Amino acid sequence: MENYLTLKTDFKGQIATLWLARPEVHNALNEVMIREITSFFLEIEHIKEIRIVVIRGLGNSFCSGADLAWMKKSFTLDKNENLRESKELSDMFGHIFNCPKVIISAIHGNVFGGGNGIIAASDLAYCVSNSRFSLSETRIGMAAASITPYLLQKINASSLKELIFTARIFNGDEAVKLLLVNQAFNSVEEMDAYIEMQLHSILLNGTQAIVESKKLINRLTEIGVSEKELDIPKILADIRVSEEAQEGFTAFLEKRIPRWQN
Repeated sequence: MENYLTLKTDFKGQIATLWLARPEVHNALNEVMIREITSFFLEIEHIKEIRIVVIRGLGNSFCSGADLAWMKKSFTLDKNENLRESKELSDMFGHIFNCPKVIISAIHGNVFGGGNGIIAASDLAYCVSNSRFSLSETRIGMAAASITPYLLQKINASSLKELIFTARIFNGDEAVKLLLVNQAFNSVEEMDAYIEMQLHSILLNGTQAIVESKKLINRLTEIGVSEKELDIPKILADIRVSEEAQEGFTAFLEKRIPRWQN
């Protein structure tokens, strides 16, 4: 595996652990991390010895969504550059979703914005009950564009609208009820112990049987994903440079309410 700037990797037998490794910013996504996650999944796909990938976050959070410095820079990009970055983000979620390995997200701390997309694109997800989730994009005038196709694989449309429209915070127990997460635990230690049992159970089963089962399930659901992906990079690129998004982001940085709340 290549040397990453924003990720750390660990290999133990048939299991790879991918650590989101920007703890100083709660593992926020920027253009480098997005490209490196994509690179990791493109490479791991061809390593036959690895059957499972566990995604974790270093430090106090799993993933706090988009990096503020990256978002600020996006307002200076031209239309083509913005479209390219938006497509890279959409492609990253697609590579996680379509990876032939079993992908498990192990979640603690904050999970905002795009962090929820990583979870939704994973096959299985487990969290600590006091984890804090939010589809927070609309709070700053953005749309939850790239992650919506994958969230719809987990959360029903009515509940998803409520979460996006309100941008409210919900905990791990509610994430289980919403089906975004498979199970919640009282502590990281309890979660890790359960994941270990799940890893053991998965590895007892046939490799090809699991790969083909995942492919079948994804094929039966990805029609909706593919159709929704068609214009998503353009939707995201357009809204990133909209007056509303720029006002929302500026208000967030200046710690004031956006003008539309006046």
